[in-house]
Amino acid sequence: MTPPAPGERGPTAALILIGSPGAGKTSVLEALATQHEIERIEHGAFEAEQLSLGWPQLAVADCVSQLQAILSLQHDAGRTLFLVSATVESDEHLAAVTAACGAQRILVTCLTASPEVVAARIDAREPDRWPGKAPLIERARRLARSVRELSEVDLVIDTEDRIPEDVAAEIFAAMRERGLLDAGSRLQ
Repeated sequence: MTPPAPGERGPTAALILIGSPGAGKTSVLEALATQHEIERIEHGAFEAEQLSLGWPQLAVADCVSQLQAILSLQHDAGRTLFLVSATVESDEHLAAVTAACGAQRILVTCLTASPEVVAARIDAREPDRWPGKAPLIERARRLARSVRELSEVDLVIDTEDRIPEDVAAEIFAAMRERGLLDAGSRLQ
């Protein structure tokens, strides 16, 4: 299958990977992107949190509008399958991220781990000198209890005691089953 020409709109699909900080979104997104590359499935992969780096953090609406702009530009360039990770805290936030993707087929996958595990992961990866470390750990603990309850979640996967590649393989299979992989062009 030949990828669409720049500016040509084809079928679109998106995986939206959510979870608390420390749940494994970045590692699983990287593993998923690698799996798509191995299978030669054209895609774009994005971490929504990269749009809010800086201080003070941007408002959710600003981050979502930037995500929408980036995905629109990517789509105009011919990409039709997107892998997006985002830390969402409410049904409204998830609905905004979903709308920003502009995809006809969407799979929302929530990665989970216990509050203790997400706190330990963040503690291990973030430097002690960073003033945002303690608030992030507290936020992660809170979200670890609540994010799986969001109403538009299609698939919940516990990441404790699992390597990112295994979690990515499970998500990849769910994407195939739901027809999302049909949106990505297979490159020769």
